[in-house]
Parts: sequence; structure tokens; C-alpha cells
Amino acid sequence: MTIPMTSASALPPIPAREDDRLAALQRYELLDTPAEPAFDQITRLAAKLLKVPVALISLVDRDRQWFKSRIGLPMPETSRDHAFCAHALESDALLVVADARQDERFANNPLVTGDTNFRFYAGAPLRTADGLALGTICVIDDQPRAALTPEEEEALRDLSAMTMAHIEARRAVGYLHPVTSLSNRFRFLADVDGMTAEPADSTETAVVIDTAASQQYAELTRVLGQTCADAFEVDCARRILACLPERTRLYHVSPARFAFILEGHDAPDGELVSTLGRIGSAIRSPFQYQGVPIATSTGIGFVHRSDSRPGGVELLRAATSAAHQSLEEQKPWCAYDEEQDRAAHRAFLLLRSLTEAMGAQDQLHIAYQPKVDLRTDRCIGAEALLRWTHPELGPISPAEFVPLAERTALVRPLTEWVIAAVLGQVAHWRRRGIALPVSINISMLDLGTGDFADRVAAMLDRHGVRADWIDFEVTESALMTDRAEVDRQLRRLRHLGIAVEIDDFGTGQSALSYLKDIPATAVKIDQRFIRSIAVERSDQIMVRSTIELAHDLGYLVIAEGVETDEAYDWLRLHGCDFGQGYLISRPLAPTAFEDWLAAGAFRPAAISA
Repeated sequence: MTIPMTSASALPPIPAREDDRLAALQRYELLDTPAEPAFDQITRLAAKLLKVPVALISLVDRDRQWFKSRIGLPMPETSRDHAFCAHALESDALLVVADARQDERFANNPLVTGDTNFRFYAGAPLRTADGLALGTICVIDDQPRAALTPEEEEALRDLSAMTMAHIEARRAVGYLHPVTSLSNRFRFLADVDGMTAEPADSTETAVVIDTAASQQYAELTRVLGQTCADAFEVDCARRILACLPERTRLYHVSPARFAFILEGHDAPDGELVSTLGRIGSAIRSPFQYQGVPIATSTGIGFVHRSDSRPGGVELLRAATSAAHQSLEEQKPWCAYDEEQDRAAHRAFLLLRSLTEAMGAQDQLHIAYQPKVDLRTDRCIGAEALLRWTHPELGPISPAEFVPLAERTALVRPLTEWVIAAVLGQVAHWRRRGIALPVSINISMLDLGTGDFADRVAAMLDRHGVRADWIDFEVTESALMTDRAEVDRQLRRLRHLGIAVEIDDFGTGQSALSYLKDIPATAVKIDQRFIRSIAVERSDQIMVRSTIELAHDLGYLVIAEGVETDEAYDWLRLHGCDFGQGYLISRPLAPTAFEDWLAAGAFRPAAISA
């Protein structure tokens, strides 16, 4: 059906607070949503009570009216220029049109002259608590009618109140956290976005409180159950609320995380600092559950709205970044730091890119750093070192991206990528007569999984590589996770025939006990003890003692970070078995490693049978 244009005199007026009204309409999140039984029940009741063929719940948008519920009308929306309901927005009274053909506002309206044949209309505004009309509930007939009776007017007003009550209830349910009944993240974002009309230099401050680190909350839930975790959050909410200034709303934005907006308090010695101090004291005391005290880590961060990019999402993200920094650095609270935030953003970008890198052909690669026998100067193996060249960011240090991967589920596929790449290279070298074992670094999380050794065995079979052609370097701290599972996996690897080295030896807190207990074959002295060993007496004492102790227990000793002739000679003199470092060679690409071997600066070991 073609709808002709209406005359200018027939256009509905624009309400005085139109921008506020449209913003409120968006916040209620009703437009273009699926049908809901509660609204349809109201329109059916309206049609029945007022004995009309058409009843609508109409929402007046910027350029259209959209029907949240409709009875007797096939079209889901019409132009706002044609909307009877748009004429009802500014009045508290009902809009009643007894005969549209006799009303100069509507006589030429296509909804009157066209197939819909609207003749009678009665609409009641759907008005928010602050007086903004979202639309109407209306009834329509294709026959002219007399004015509504007082009983019918009362019924239509009651239906309007019922509809608005349901709209508010619907919004409240969507904006409340189910555990604490506090406003949730969606309400926080909506409330912050509602501040956009205020000056950009406003002194509102967003505060985020992490009442437990994510791992702590997950462990609390796993060990004591969701009921305990819920009780913990309720208790934290109660403690925080008791510390807030009057009329400050607390939001429960995610598990164990709360937020609030403090208005007009950005001075360092003002209300903000005293409020944060009260909150910190309140939530750092242990939570009691069935007589068991439970202590968690706490992070508090804040950002002034003027220091953040516009919008609720950005404000919440900035304050959350500051709270994370507070947790990481164990500070009572932290202000938003743009530099720290950029670092966090880079970390997220790297993690997002790492999955793609593992599937690409030209990003991840392995470099090989030779190891030599300090007594004979012969190359006896190499360490495989992961390298990443990001297509936009360039070379990324493994010291940056590997710890990031270890915090996520990416560590398992990344380790498998490395092992597969090394096994393929080892198999290739063996076919060419290069018979040198290659060391592979594995993560603490790898040893904590129950099937790691079995997956390694399967990969060895797949690549046709013998177990004694590789060995694993395990950082000492790896042995401090699930000790029993680590021991099982290490013994299984040793049973397969894979040698195990304790990497970075001397940097942990339980070195001696691990030397005694774990089934390793060698220890690797951390480079911080080697670089100055020719001149630092304390380093000499520690390294000499480590070499003697390791040898007495049957371990080989490897020194990493050998960069000077003096260090090389000192280590050789004091019985260190093997060494690696820039003096011998930097990490090399596979072909460069082959060239280095061929040059014979440090002669490769003879090929074994």
C-alpha cells in the first residue's frame, strides 16, 4: 500500500525534551525486541474492555512508531509523521479522536484515508517517573464513536499504569544482579551513559573493587561450592555499602567485582581517599563461612571521568584496569594509569594474535642455541628457543608473550606447537646425520595436566623421533604447582627415556629439596650467577657449591649466559659440565645452526650409532 505524504499542518509536534525522551527510550531497551506475553495480555485486555478491533502498545521513536504489542493491526510500525500516538506525548490527559475524518489534524492521514481506515482513536501516554513519554497504549476502531465514558477512561489509564509498571519491572529485572539484588553492569553502563549531557570535566570518579582475584573466586567456588561464593559476595556488598557516602549507588558488575560512582570528590585528600580507606579496611578482614575464615586478595582502582574516554564501557574498563594493577602490585588502591592500560591492551592484543600466529606459516619459528662440553669444546646439543615475529608489532620477546600464554588456555596448544616444530627439525637433522639432542622448554602448566607425558609419547611416534633425541627443561617454579601431578608426569617422561633438566636453578626457594626428590638428570644454573662469575666472589661461591652438590647427587651441570672467555675458563676449571651463551653462539635459525656446526669453531660430537 502506498502512503501519501501528509500536509505540514498535520505533522505531530516535537516534545520540548525530545532528546531526553529518545535517550530514555533507548535505555529501556524495548525497541525491536521480540513479542512478550505480558504485553500481549495487556493489549488483548484493552481491546476487550473498550470493545475495539485494534489495540496497540506504541513506542514513538525518532522517525517512526514501533508496536511492542499489537492486536488487530498487521503492520509492525508506521512513520512517526502518521502516528496518532505522537500527538499524545506532551499531554498528561488522554488523547481521544471521536472521528478522525472530521479532525483537521488527521483527516488527510493515510492511516485514515487508506485501507486501515482509522476513525476512532483513544490513547494514554506511557510516562516514566521523570515525566518522559515513551509512547502510548491506544485503542482504535474503524467506526466513529462517542467520547469515552468515565469508566472507559479510567480503564485506559489503569492499562497505561499497568503497562508502565511492567516496563519498569522488566528493566529492573534486567538491571539487577541475581545474587545481591544490586544494580548490575548493564545499569552501571546505562547510568554512566546518561551523564553524557554533563560537562566533560565533571569530577565524577568511577571506583572498581575486586574483592577476590579471579583464580581465588574460582577456587572458592570449586572447593566450598556456589552457595559459599554467593554468601561471600553478599557479605562483601554489605561491607562496601556500609562505607559509602549517603545516596551512593553500589553496582555488582561481575563475580566478586563491585563499582560505584563518587560525585565531586577528586582531591587527593578528599572524600575519595577516605572512602577508599574505609572500604579497604572493611573488605580485607577475612570472610567467615560456617566458622571457617576465608582470606582473599583485594584490588581497588579508580578513574576520574575527565581522565577516561567517553562512555560507560570505557570508564568501567579504565577503573577495572586500575583495580587489576592494585591486585598485581598489592597496593591499597591505584589510580588509572594510561601507560599501564596501554600495556594491558598490548597484552590482550598479543593473546588474541597468538592463536592466529600458531596457524600462520611466517610468524612463530624456532631458533637453536648450541650447548658445548666445557672440557672438550665439542657441541653436545642445542636448546630450542621460541621466537615470534608479529606482522604489525615486529619481533615479540618470549619473555613477554610466554607468561601471558601461561595465564590462559593457550599454553597447551603453544607448547604442542613448539614440540611438534622441534620434533620435525630433529627428525630432519637425524636424516642428514646431525645427531644432537635438543632441549625443549615446557611450562609449569604443562606438567600439571594429567596426560602431558602421554601426548608427548604420541607426538614422538608421529614424528618418528626417539625419546633420547630430546630433553625437557623445566623451570624450577614449575615444581611448585601440583607437586604430586608434576612428579607423576616427570617420572613418566623419564620412563619414556626423555632427560629432564631443572632450568634457572638457584632462583627458586626450594632448590635443595628438589635436587633430592625429583627425577631430573641435570641442573641449569641461571645466567644471573654466571655473567659476573669471573669477578664476583659471592657468585663464585654459590656456583662452585652448586656444581659440587649437583655432582655428588649424580646430576650434570649446565651454565647458561656464558658471555666471556673468563667465565668460560672459570666454569671449565671448577668442573661445570656444559655451557651455552653468546660467547659460544647466539640462537640460530636451523640452516645457520648447520653452518655453525660445519664451521667447526666448537666441534660437534661424533654421531652415535
